[in-house]
Amino acid sequence: MNRPDGFIAALRSAGLLVQSVVTDGRLRRVRAEGDGSGQRSGWYVLYAGPPMAGAYGNWKTGANEQWRDGNDDCLSASERGQLQAAMRRAQRQQQAERARRQGAARQQAVARWQRAYAACAQHPYLAAKGVGTHGLRQADGLLLVPMRDGDGRLWSLQTIAADGSKRFQAGGRKRGLYYAIGRQVIDVVCIAEGYATAASIYEATGYPTAVAFDAGNLEPVARELRNKFPQALIVVCADDDAATALRRGINPGLANAQRAAQAVGGVVALPPRSSDGA
Repeated sequence: MNRPDGFIAALRSAGLLVQSVVTDGRLRRVRAEGDGSGQRSGWYVLYAGPPMAGAYGNWKTGANEQWRDGNDDCLSASERGQLQAAMRRAQRQQQAERARRQGAARQQAVARWQRAYAACAQHPYLAAKGVGTHGLRQADGLLLVPMRDGDGRLWSLQTIAADGSKRFQAGGRKRGLYYAIGRQVIDVVCIAEGYATAASIYEATGYPTAVAFDAGNLEPVARELRNKFPQALIVVCADDDAATALRRGINPGLANAQRAAQAVGGVVALPPRSSDGA
């Protein structure tokens, strides 16, 4: 008889906090590591089979994995067809739920942005970083950084507190979204991870600069900008995560910047010393 022990182990390895699972083929939301009170960023779908098969992931990180019990080589053609059908159903459910969550988050983000007021130049974070507001808004002491697609549509928000802590809109989309500082498009467009870095680059060079929000989003943003500005030189301004490189043997800021630049025929600019990725 099929047992879900292997599936539970896979969920736990992915940071999903589960004690048991239900094999009814329905999308189920569960808590994930790092979730706050009431949050359920994790999800899974499990079909009893045979063969037992499922999928799982984390809306907060974008993780999305498939799982099946046993080896495909041991399955009959009929069983393999059932497994593939189960995977397709799980994928459709996950995509539909993600679209629903992102749509709800977008409505919340638009309403919050419309209620907010122009950011204060003396906000502690901006003052500490020595950069301007560049169209940001503010609400309840938090800076609001809009996350837009290539057509300028607002999908989500990043908040920055006075102490520099940052959070994204719960359930909101991130991949491929950016915030543009400087509207005049010339022959060079820059991309940086964080707002303060992007603002500093724009203020120093005058080149329009996109905030990509994190290293993993550099390539999707670079592709968006290449589609929008096919003739521009795209400069990916890397965070130099030297401390991480010493600990883990890889510099994620530089590695992601290099992949982004290679994907769009751009170049990488690296600071002369470590950046805090602000």
